[in-house]
Amino acid sequence: MNSPQFNEALEMLRKAPRKVEVLKLLLAGYTNDEIAQSRGRAEGTVRKQISNLYKDFGIKSEFPGDRALRDKLKALFLKYKPEWVSNCSPAITNEASNQSEKINYDSVPSLVLSGYEILEELGEELMFLATNMLQQIGFEQKFKMSKALQCIGYRFKNPGERDKRYQLFFKQSLYGLSVSINKLILDPYLLNFQYWVYIHEYEVFFEKTAGTFLVLPGQENLFFDSLNPKYWNILEIERKTVGNFYLNSKQNPEFYDYNTDEVTTICLNEFSEYNLSDSQTYLCIWEDKQFDYTWETFIDSREVLQEFIRYFGKILLDMEWYDMSDDVDIPF
Repeated sequence: MNSPQFNEALEMLRKAPRKVEVLKLLLAGYTNDEIAQSRGRAEGTVRKQISNLYKDFGIKSEFPGDRALRDKLKALFLKYKPEWVSNCSPAITNEASNQSEKINYDSVPSLVLSGYEILEELGEELMFLATNMLQQIGFEQKFKMSKALQCIGYRFKNPGERDKRYQLFFKQSLYGLSVSINKLILDPYLLNFQYWVYIHEYEVFFEKTAGTFLVLPGQENLFFDSLNPKYWNILEIERKTVGNFYLNSKQNPEFYDYNTDEVTTICLNEFSEYNLSDSQTYLCIWEDKQFDYTWETFIDSREVLQEFIRYFGKILLDMEWYDMSDDVDIPF
């Protein structure tokens, strides 16, 4: 990879703050497991993100294992951006893990070489914008707001004793705002990319999810106009932005190895949750690890946040607590 190609890959990466966080830790020498612990993600998810990073920077290796690939990535950054490579010790102690202090980010160099102060305030700015928009539409008349350090949660004011769950939850970070919302709200709007796998031992098929997305209401046309050609044959024909779509066919599925718990992923080659279309038209969706009844997304744009709050804030206001009730009581 030459310098212009490296800079182009780097510029594309700036649009994906979650990948930036993983790259930061990768270059600092942390293992897959340590990165997964620090970010509250499954190790398999982190492996997929790291694999996408290698592809982004054209990293390949004829040698098996992750070490050779890591060394090539580090060598690439030492060549073009040596200030991004850290020599800090990556060890994480059990005590630190138990106290949820898994990684000291102060020991990891920042990957933002300009405008760092602006980025540092982005999460705070977006939190302020979100709470003020909700206040303007009268959100606090129906919802009680609870605050903690860099977190704000909203739950119905009068649910009795049956349901004290948070229907909307914001978590501030360096690179933007994490937003969690009740699954019952988002489910009808989600776009799921799935693929078939086949277990030889049991002669059965089952489905796996490659990625879940929300195409922002009102941005459907721009989403299709900017759609990655790789997905035209999947989405363009039906021109739908909700429902389940498959990256392979059941007649030609992936094959699952029951003994090694591994699946071939031919249909996932070059698949990336960040390259579907214009980044301002859709959001990546995950299940919130803290509140498993909510979907979580990450927003780093004022315009996207405004559109999200306008649309789904109104839906929440039009619903009553018993529409989404159960007997779960989750403390703040």
